[in-house]
Amino acid sequence: MKTRLFLPLAFALLVTGIKADNEVYRTWTDTQGRKLEATFRGIENGQVFLQVRNGYVYRLPLDKLSAEDQQAAKTLKPEGLGIPADPNLAQAAARIDMLVDAGLKKAEQKSNPLASDEQFVRRVFLDLAGRIPTREESLEFLNDTSLSKRAKVIDRLLNSEGYNSHLFNYLADMLRMADISQKVRFYTYQDWLKSQIADNIPWNKMVYSMMTADGKLLENGATGYLLRDAGMRLDNLSLTLSTFLGANVSCAQCHDHPFADWTQRQFYEMAAFFGATETFGAKKGPKSEDAAMMRKAVASLGDQRMQKQAKNLVQVNAMAIDDGEVNDMKLPDDYKYSDAKPGDHVAPKLVTWSDDKSKKAYQGVQTKSEEDLRSQFAKWMTSPDNPRFAMTIANRMWKRIFGVGIKEPVSDLDDPNASVNPPLLHHLAAEMVRVKFDLKQFMRLLCNTQTYQREATSHELADNIPYLFPGPILRRMSAEQAWDSCATLVVGADVDKFKSHRGEQYSKALHIEFGKDASPETIKTQIETALTNMRGFAGKAQGNPKNNAKKKRMMKQAAGQGDEEDLTISPPVRDGLVLARASELPQPEKDQHFLRMFGQSDRQIADSESEEGSIPQVLMLMNGEAQRVIGQNDSLVVKTASTQKTPEQQVESLYLSFFSRKPKADELANSVAALGNGLTMRDLTWVLFNAREFVFVE
Repeated sequence: MKTRLFLPLAFALLVTGIKADNEVYRTWTDTQGRKLEATFRGIENGQVFLQVRNGYVYRLPLDKLSAEDQQAAKTLKPEGLGIPADPNLAQAAARIDMLVDAGLKKAEQKSNPLASDEQFVRRVFLDLAGRIPTREESLEFLNDTSLSKRAKVIDRLLNSEGYNSHLFNYLADMLRMADISQKVRFYTYQDWLKSQIADNIPWNKMVYSMMTADGKLLENGATGYLLRDAGMRLDNLSLTLSTFLGANVSCAQCHDHPFADWTQRQFYEMAAFFGATETFGAKKGPKSEDAAMMRKAVASLGDQRMQKQAKNLVQVNAMAIDDGEVNDMKLPDDYKYSDAKPGDHVAPKLVTWSDDKSKKAYQGVQTKSEEDLRSQFAKWMTSPDNPRFAMTIANRMWKRIFGVGIKEPVSDLDDPNASVNPPLLHHLAAEMVRVKFDLKQFMRLLCNTQTYQREATSHELADNIPYLFPGPILRRMSAEQAWDSCATLVVGADVDKFKSHRGEQYSKALHIEFGKDASPETIKTQIETALTNMRGFAGKAQGNPKNNAKKKRMMKQAAGQGDEEDLTISPPVRDGLVLARASELPQPEKDQHFLRMFGQSDRQIADSESEEGSIPQVLMLMNGEAQRVIGQNDSLVVKTASTQKTPEQQVESLYLSFFSRKPKADELANSVAALGNGLTMRDLTWVLFNAREFVFVE
């Protein structure tokens, strides 16, 4: 952060922002008599931090201020969030706060107070890392006297393995990412997405790769997006447009949209960009002569069970994407509009948006050629000039941490001006473009706003009153946040170490090579080897092994990782529960697993995870495997509390582990008394685990 001299006062006051209620501006003077109107953000290491009305934060040496202002800097209470990570980030965050404050002021509403450090640290861990902080992580933050500690913990979490895991969970729900689809395992697709997140690939490039990927699923995981709906071009296009552009077009598959400007013909013109794309029996799967050799090799296996398994192996190797030379998209046989006839060939056309109400919202644009149709579509969709692409992902990321989108539902942005705060929504879209679709930087920006760092709104939201974001809403943890927090209580931060890497192993194990020297005999040998390898991916590791050694061996076999004794390879297993992050478990988990009971999506419909409460959830919290495992003597939360010298310290340790705060006086007194009357440490973990406070993001 560079030290800057005062700007002339006239320039400093060129501001269009709104003054927040808790900000106090005063005129500061330096030793040369230059003046600056700013609010005091704090003093640290001999540097004074002052924020002007446009949000920019200046860092100035204390001894450069006048004697009076040096004394003021030493005695004033800092306003706002403390010291930001950098002045430009502070300015960008302040602009968002100004737009939120403007919406609140227009509705004659006020912002919530700033959240306490205890509330903030638990919230930011859940929102960025997808789990609660450990006792040690909470204490490290709470005991930090630095005024920049909030900005520092945000940066640390954004660069953590937990961030990658948590973002994968969100995107996997959005993209309907399942272990098995089309009777084939999509491990390479999952590994591809995880690698994209770990490498912080910009969102527009990530989506472009999914739209244009070709080749075999076993060799190119990015093909998984289109192959998820192999043979269903129209359904896939409908999901693509709603997921990535917020275009609600599903009705237009069958008729002109009754509530939007989409026509059925426009829908088919967009679908024509995939009219030459083959996703079912693609040419880059086994060629006709290769397929014949494979059938012959399968028949020679003799055993019918092996033949059936070999046929599945053939299907795995056949999952591929290829583009032909001819766009074969035609209008449906029941097309009823006068602008074309049923069965007519459809030429590809793009649509454009205009927020000018004097113009039609969707206007057809003829493409130049029918070459590389998917590339044309992908370039158009992910372009910074496409007003809906950046806006849609910005609105989604906002909802992730505030609990509700600026425009709901997030899959319908046909009219952005119908959102609760149109200027804010348009600004966030512009910010997404400014950061070049870097989701990590965008989340960094949102989390550094005062709006995010305010107390959560805990009252029930009225259906007919727009929520204008005086702070985030109080919301229940997602299924993945709840599960990963349970695992954290048992094994601590080490829960982030296990990575399954199933895609790479699955691809190596099942890939069949068709070269010029291929013959039924060589293919048969490959099939037999692959069938042996397939048994390591049967998902048996999720059962209830009888002993820990067997559990470890089975997990290693399922992950294809060998026999090394390393927590990064083999997570602990307690009472049949594999204590790895939700991102490393089956996608989705089996029906009776904690994750599914708490609302994990079945991955059949996009964005279908549920945060609704239910009786089965209550019963699982009270009597399920998770609470039993948390209360066992070898659970980290119990072991840590047990090492404390006094009952008071033991209770304090548990509260910090579960809630990132120390117990209140009455909570401490009641808990200590209960321990003295025979309540065990396990009993107390049960009480805290079942407290409403545990499962909510405050």
